[in-house]
Formats: sequence, C-alpha cells, structure tokens
Amino acid sequence: MDFDSSCFGCRLFSCKHIIKKVAVLKDWLKLNQLPKLNNPVLIAAWPGMGKVAFTAVAYYKKQLHAQVLGDIKGPEFFAPTGSVVRKQVVRAPEPAENRLYVYQSKDSGRDVVFFLGSVQPVPHMEYIFAHRIIDVAEKLGVSRIYTTAAAPSDMQLKDTPRVFAVPNNSDILKELLNHEVYFMGDGSIAGMNGLLVSVARERDMDGICLLGEIPFFTVQIEYPKASLQIIQVLSKMLGHSIDFVDLEMYAEEKQKDIEPLAHLLSRERAEPDTHDMGSSMISPHEEKVPKSVKARIEKLFRQAESDRAYKSKMRLKEELDNWGVFQDYEDRFLDLFKKSQGDS
Repeated sequence: MDFDSSCFGCRLFSCKHIIKKVAVLKDWLKLNQLPKLNNPVLIAAWPGMGKVAFTAVAYYKKQLHAQVLGDIKGPEFFAPTGSVVRKQVVRAPEPAENRLYVYQSKDSGRDVVFFLGSVQPVPHMEYIFAHRIIDVAEKLGVSRIYTTAAAPSDMQLKDTPRVFAVPNNSDILKELLNHEVYFMGDGSIAGMNGLLVSVARERDMDGICLLGEIPFFTVQIEYPKASLQIIQVLSKMLGHSIDFVDLEMYAEEKQKDIEPLAHLLSRERAEPDTHDMGSSMISPHEEKVPKSVKARIEKLFRQAESDRAYKSKMRLKEELDNWGVFQDYEDRFLDLFKKSQGDS
C-alpha cells in the first residue's frame, strides 16, 4: 500500500497497521473521523458524588464547542441498577452512553479529547473498561489524561472549595506547584474517575486527577461550586480561555437551594433531640426494623469500610433510606467519607 501523506494512519504508523487495528477495534469503537491532533490530552468523567466530575467536564466541553468524535460500545460493561421516573411514569432502561468529543485549538492551547460516560461500569468490569479507554487514547496520540472527582470534607458551605491534585507520576508534582492546588495524603479515589488515572500509570501515560472539595452532606446533591473551581484550575493548566459566567450563576442558584439544608443540619447537631430519652434509649425507627435488616445494614457498613467504593456507600445509603433509619446512622455514615478522604 502506498504512503498517503493526507492519511492520519500513515502519519502515525502505516496504513496497513492502522487498518488491522481498526478491524480489531471496530466492534466496540465507532469514530466519525481520525483527526490530526496537536499533542492532545484526554479529559474524562463519570457521574460521582456531588456530580462534581461530570458537571465540570461537560461544561468545559461545551465552552470549547467540542464536536462529537464517536462512541465506545460495550453493553457487557453496563447493567441497569434502578429506574428513571419522568412525568410521573417509570421509563424503560436506557443504554449507557460513552461518547468521545474532540476540540482542536486554533491558538496555543492544547487539543483535547473529551470522554463522558453516563454511568459507571458494573462492579469488577471497571478495570477492563479503563484499559479500553486507554487504547483509544493511545490511538489518538494522547500524551496525558485528566480526570476530576469530589473530595468530601468538613468544609463550611460558605467556604471556597479547595482543589486537590493527585498525579500518577511524582515527576508531575513539581509542575503542579505552579498552580493553585493542594496535595492529598494517603487515601483512595474510588470509581472510574480515580481508576483511569491509575491504569494510565500502568500503561506509562501521565495522568492527573483534580478533586474538588465538597461538604459531607452534599455527596448526593449536585455541588457545581466545586466543579467551577476545578475547571478554573484545569483551563489554566491547558491554556484555554473559558467563560465561567454560566457556571458561576448556576453555582450561586444551587448554593441558595442548599443553604436551608445546611442550616437544618447545623441546628440538629447543635440541638440533639432528647425527646423521651428517659423512657427509652432505642430509636423508634430501630424498633420497627427487623433483626435481619439490622444485620444486613451492619454487613453493608463493613463492606463500605473495607472497599471504600462509592457504590458500596450508596447501596448502604439506599438501605438506610428504605427503612427510614438514616438519621440513626448518619454520623457513622459520614465517617466513611472522612476515612476515605477522596472518593470520586
């Protein structure tokens, strides 16, 4: 096969080699084009606590007007775990969306490949799926991967969230000193937002996870204030000019929605309920919970403490909510996030 200077494949390897690779990948990778990219980076995100990661990357992608590049297929990696209700009606399960976008800079900024996954892969399949994404990144010439996540803490709602930077290579630490970031101690970053950076290291690719600080009680509430801080840092790292106005306004609206909850929680902790404490030390909720359920709750706590996974915590939270006993276990539940220091 003759060399074609206009062919992206020829510029990287050889057309014959690329055709062979695409034949292997075509069952799960659909790309609309193979663009010539200038030292691109990959920015990836999945849903997680506070919706911090997904909100940050989706907004960044929108502001750069990135175009759809293609999709990664893999129904074996995903399975519905609940139902979606719209207009008072339960909808049929929707397939997971794993979409790639591309932004080609017209100035000195870096080209960017974005990946947005609508749901996390099923347990025990995350590692394989992370390698699949790295495969695509390599084919597109990506030199570094960025992910984002949430870092629950005891911060006050009025505080500006800190951004923690966790690289997968100690050589990057010196580079990060030039940015307004903090560094994490020992801990873990659960979920795909953490795992992808770890797998990138395994594949000799640089990676950084940027974690936005959120209050403990917002783990299940969208907290765009942290997303805003993340992309302010990330855009400086990559040399992109981003308009933050829309996200700033959205963060302010959400902040107003959250303030009553923050006030309620602070009041409850300052004024513990002592009603009828003398007659019984057992919560009325606990009286109606069967012993088998209490045993299951304890088992879920042990699982969440051992694997520190976001999914384990959420399964525990659902069980507590189903039996109306979350308040009885609230402090213990929040302690799970203090121990993990940076779940995604």
